Amino acid sequence: MRKTALMMTFAWLCLQSLPNAAAEFNSKSAPTIKTVADKACAELAPEETTRLSLIQQMLAEGKPHAALAHLDAIKVRSERAELLRAHGLRQTGRAAQAQGIYEQLTNSCVSGHAYRGLGLIASQGGNLTEALRFLKAASNALPTEHTIRNDYGYVLMQAGQSEPALHEFLTAVELAPDYRQAAHNLVLLLYKQGDIARADAFARQFGLVEDEMQQLKKMTQASNKANP
Repeated sequence: MRKTALMMTFAWLCLQSLPNAAAEFNSKSAPTIKTVADKACAELAPEETTRLSLIQQMLAEGKPHAALAHLDAIKVRSERAELLRAHGLRQTGRAAQAQGIYEQLTNSCVSGHAYRGLGLIASQGGNLTEALRFLKAASNALPTEHTIRNDYGYVLMQAGQSEPALHEFLTAVELAPDYRQAAHNLVLLLYKQGDIARADAFARQFGLVEDEMQQLKKMTQASNKANP
């Protein structure tokens, strides 16, 4: 729903009030970024693959507690299952536990997604330096993954790096034209930059309706008041 997507976009405004030093992310134990060669995950039985896909869908639908319960039930031992467990723990507020799993997966077949998870934890804790480091690694590992491009742009925008953020959002929407969250972030960034004509042009291109545009303008005003 459009309202849900706008609320997700709004999260970056809230995070701007978090002090960088107050990060929940434990930067002292953060793994060194490694360049991991592409590797395939071990093949699973069709039934296990199906069940993991259903659990992934639960996470996408905002049901992390149910996803974790199903992971406990199926007892599948694989990098994919551990990654989903880390996502579920992160989404239920157990960042420290999630971080430990993500760190173990940074040298696995799901390394790009693990670095993304570490980046999101660091971002949510207000540690933008660590967030940028990990999301850059995630983008290098999975350069065509539109969600990672959007997340990286999101944190660049938080850090005041508008031009790189713009290119990440543009990449995300070109990779996935229907990806609403990146479209919202792109238009929001242009509004913040005062490039109203370009923002309106992109909004029309993405098919944003008037209430969406008004919400984005209100977010811009709120951000400008919080960060004069």
